Amino acid sequence: MERWLVYGSPLLKVIAMMIRIEDGFEDVLGKAARGLGLSVAVLAQRSGLSESALERLFDGKMDLAGLRALAPELGLDADKLVAMAHGEWTPRATGNMDGLRLYNTPCPVPGYPAMTVNNYLLFDPISCDAVIFDTGVAPQALLADLAHEGLQLKALFLTHTHFDHVSAYHEIIQASGEVQCYAPVAEPYADALPVAVGDSFQFGALSIHARETSGHSPGGTTYVVDGLAEKIAIVGDSIFCLSMGKAHTAYAQALRNNREQILSLPAATILCPGHGPLTTVAEELEHNPFF
Repeated sequence: MERWLVYGSPLLKVIAMMIRIEDGFEDVLGKAARGLGLSVAVLAQRSGLSESALERLFDGKMDLAGLRALAPELGLDADKLVAMAHGEWTPRATGNMDGLRLYNTPCPVPGYPAMTVNNYLLFDPISCDAVIFDTGVAPQALLADLAHEGLQLKALFLTHTHFDHVSAYHEIIQASGEVQCYAPVAEPYADALPVAVGDSFQFGALSIHARETSGHSPGGTTYVVDGLAEKIAIVGDSIFCLSMGKAHTAYAQALRNNREQILSLPAATILCPGHGPLTTVAEELEHNPFF
């Protein structure tokens, strides 16, 4: 198990760079094509590329002219897609903030042994009230931090209920006693109370507001948090750094919710995704090919 403390560490910039960007340009192409329901044959006809050239792109073999020809057929920004393929940019460290911790742990799955998943601990440094967002698969470091720093766990919120975001749910509850759990109303889970769009919560200085970001999952929820040095949005798998979660059956809905409910937040808002490094609204508007 690995555990990286992103905020509150003098190694902030080095640690932030240790978490790799989740998707490559080929993942962006695949998610857009499947979301739009476009086959290789149709894309070949529309883009003027051969089917074999398209297959190479979807396999991650870089062809800049091909990317530029294909991007508009998928509604992607060609310049951002090419920059992503070149690996020209990584998100900057967004500042040293007491009260926010990211836990990034391995979560290998068949065909994707390098997969990791994020979950988060937010706390008010004054009252020591603490809240967990998603569970990840290995909560030992998070639970140790709660005990070591004398934090009072008040709630556990789920952004959605895919296995990698709820795997440690019962372990956290058993270790924490009577903590109240919350899950999106469209994705009921265990004994969690339902969270609806517009619901708000207060724990010490932390103000939490729920926004609907369904698409990747039926009830996907983003939690916007005020009360620390910067506004924070726990976005689950709705948006990743340079990408977004797959939404094969609700692609237009996912794009719309991401634009209206996440990328409409103030530019400096820190986005905390379920996979990959932290980013900001400004950085995604500037670099994410989907937007």
